[in-house]
Amino acid sequence: MKTLTGLLIIAILTGCSSYRITRNQADKAATWSAYRTFAFVDTNRIDPSPREAYQATVEQIKRTVATELANRGYQQTKDNPDLLVNIGAVVKDKTQTRQTTINEAPLYIGQRRYQWRSQEVPVGTYQEGTVNLHIVDAQRNALIWDVAISSVLNRQQVTPVQIGEAISKVFSKFPGNR
Repeated sequence: MKTLTGLLIIAILTGCSSYRITRNQADKAATWSAYRTFAFVDTNRIDPSPREAYQATVEQIKRTVATELANRGYQQTKDNPDLLVNIGAVVKDKTQTRQTTINEAPLYIGQRRYQWRSQEVPVGTYQEGTVNLHIVDAQRNALIWDVAISSVLNRQQVTPVQIGEAISKVFSKFPGNR
């Protein structure tokens, strides 16, 4: 699962805009002007030994997110941050299907109760990955921005430029722009 998660992050951020923002929810009651600092949630305590590719990609995403937040006037700190930033990833196996047509119906033999229905026929399998970015108000322990990016996974290596472009597009939807 860790390998798939690493591949997920790599694949989501590869290609030219091959991903889509599947969720973008913001807490309308959040007072973004009151927030000044942020810190990342320590995910290593969940599994202290993630794969190298996964760890390197997550670190690149963290650097890019930190840059985007800094460009908006937020400062990264380890002591009592106003905002907590969490990055998560999920990989799902999917089956690509198509519908049958009447041309594919069996030859009619007989007189009664003939029935034909369109069916979903599997034509291939693939993996779809989703990266979630959660920003939490540390004082209230309340989620104030939840965004998810999904993409079909491929095996290409992600570059820092691709990560930067993807995160930049996500942050174009950021509700806390100053």
